[in-house]
Amino acid sequence: MKDKVINVNEYNKNLYEDRDVVSLGSLTACEHLYNMCKHVRNDSNSGSGYMNPITPRLEYIMQSLASMGVSFELDIFEAHNGKLEHSSNKLANVIVQFKRHDKFDDGTCVLFSAHHDIANPNSENCQDNTASVCNLLELCSLLYNTPKENLKSNVIIAFTDCEEIGGRGMNRLLEHIENDVYDFPESMYALELTANGDKYWIQGCEGENDLLFLDLQESILEGDLAIVSTPYNESVNARRQGLSACCIGILSDIELEEVNARGYCATWGLCHSPTDTFENSANMNDMKLFNETLLRMVTNKKI
Repeated sequence: MKDKVINVNEYNKNLYEDRDVVSLGSLTACEHLYNMCKHVRNDSNSGSGYMNPITPRLEYIMQSLASMGVSFELDIFEAHNGKLEHSSNKLANVIVQFKRHDKFDDGTCVLFSAHHDIANPNSENCQDNTASVCNLLELCSLLYNTPKENLKSNVIIAFTDCEEIGGRGMNRLLEHIENDVYDFPESMYALELTANGDKYWIQGCEGENDLLFLDLQESILEGDLAIVSTPYNESVNARRQGLSACCIGILSDIELEEVNARGYCATWGLCHSPTDTFENSANMNDMKLFNETLLRMVTNKKI
């Protein structure tokens, strides 16, 4: 059995035609976040893979994209780099592509990623990394409703698996990029900890003159972009392959001061814990503004 990459166009409609998913397409990131935290829970982490890699969380992502009318690719692959067989444990990425008009398509893109797997099945995993998944769902909706002529570049949005155990989903995506399955990313932004805060941070860039830094800073309406150090994230895997990649997120003023002072803050301490809940983390307005910033990065649309 070969690795499966399913291009989902009419498949969207066929897969979900009998399900009540129409309302999912109009939800904000924060509304998606409430749904996923309160009603969509994985039973385990994906460290060993699954016989069926379509976990409840991944199912929700696909349902949401389908209800928007957004085409996506479901990439199912063997969890331990072996041969994909019916009896093998599997992982899965979901990839969404937004293309400029052909005459402007140079084969490059900006790539945003968020891992959909979780470390602790007894947590709502709001900040790590459900909020980022939901922000990218809303970004997909915004881009779907953006005319092609307003795109500054092609855009790939990747919902990756198994970041918590070495970034296997990102490694799979990088393999596909190397083999020209997808456009070459001139810039890659991995999202982490994006449920609340109006101060932006970046990790993995080479300083304030790095294009990763400059492109994000230019799109932020207020405040400066802070360069920080963070624990492991999947942008590390991309940089190891020589790509221009970083991790980005948001924090409150106070928590950014804590990070600058001692390299850590309470929000980061929520990760993997039962206290990483919607009530402790989510802010609808902060998430809205964050998504508008991402949209400004890749479109000419004034927001």
